[in-house]
Amino acid sequence: MTESGTAPRLGALRATYTARRPPWAGYVVGGVLLFGGGTPLLVALLIAGTGPLPVLAFAIVYAGYTWMLVDRVKLARRGKGARLDLHERGAVVTLGGGNVHAFDWDTVLVHQDVLHSRKNGITTSSHVYTLIGTDGVACTIGDSGRTSSSRYAGIVTHVKGAEFTEPEQWGPAIVQAVGDAQIGRVLEEVANGRRLAFNTIALGLHGVEHKGRSLPWGRVGELRVVNGRFHVKEDGRRLPAMDVPVSAIPNFPVFYTVAKRLHEATRRS
Repeated sequence: MTESGTAPRLGALRATYTARRPPWAGYVVGGVLLFGGGTPLLVALLIAGTGPLPVLAFAIVYAGYTWMLVDRVKLARRGKGARLDLHERGAVVTLGGGNVHAFDWDTVLVHQDVLHSRKNGITTSSHVYTLIGTDGVACTIGDSGRTSSSRYAGIVTHVKGAEFTEPEQWGPAIVQAVGDAQIGRVLEEVANGRRLAFNTIALGLHGVEHKGRSLPWGRVGELRVVNGRFHVKEDGRRLPAMDVPVSAIPNFPVFYTVAKRLHEATRRS
């Protein structure tokens, strides 16, 4: 178990989510169709001497399917016995093999990467969350097809977790719990004059900073989120002065709430 917390001190258990199981039936059927039907055709092409291109095409298809199957097997191993427990004061991620990582709501850094896509009138969502404890252990959970960046600040060890059922429930629940636990403290720290860094972007009483550029709150025209990116617009300019992926800002609701309050306070003064 990581240094960042233990289940007993995290309080009462609120919800538990188990690992999502890969659709093995579909992969088995696909493998039978691919290898059972494709192999005789490949042999026929080799006998007919059609050249290297058809053989190369089959090889690429076979390799791609094999890679996908191996990835699913790895996912199933990570998910065996895995569970996500949300407690009153934190979360516990149990992975395959009994590895346990615990995170306190009042200290954890959470990077949220939620992608919505629409096809044939149907909207699907992909959820990836990276939780970073005070000990530098980061655990990424959610859609294994997309992995969150390991280049976030504060990471010493990066662990790839499992896919858990109902991410549209546990994801917002984690974000809400972190916000409830941290917003008050962060507001107090900023009011006392502290400059707070959220990965590559920072804020304080006097303004917001990103990639070496500082913009006073008095020159900020608007703060908004557009297509998963946080935009800071400067008065008198059309293009954003700062453009940062929401997924790159830890505890984004905390950051956004504090930034909005500081901006609004300056506008009123």
